[in-house]
Amino acid sequence: MRMLTPIGFPTPPSVATLRHWSVLEVVDDDGNPARLVAGMLTETRMRLTSQVEQFEGGQVVTRSGSVYTLEGPPATHQQFDEQSTRREALLAGREAIDVTLEYV
Repeated sequence: MRMLTPIGFPTPPSVATLRHWSVLEVVDDDGNPARLVAGMLTETRMRLTSQVEQFEGGQVVTRSGSVYTLEGPPATHQQFDEQSTRREALLAGREAIDVTLEYV
């Protein structure tokens, strides 16, 4: 059963595990570079995080306070290519540069 958050109260931050992940650099709404993590929650569901604030030991903390555990190695080139349609939909037209190698 899903709990509803009363109006006026912030929603709690997410806690999730991402597989076949990658780190992307985009330009945010203010024109500044921002790094986000894209990864698979399930075989068919992808998540794009808010801006990464801390990346350490296989865990990411985002600006919104969400905590993501990065399971396994980053996405292979083939997985990255296979995820492109989902990733582009989540990026909503923003250009992204794959900077994953800086975090491996």
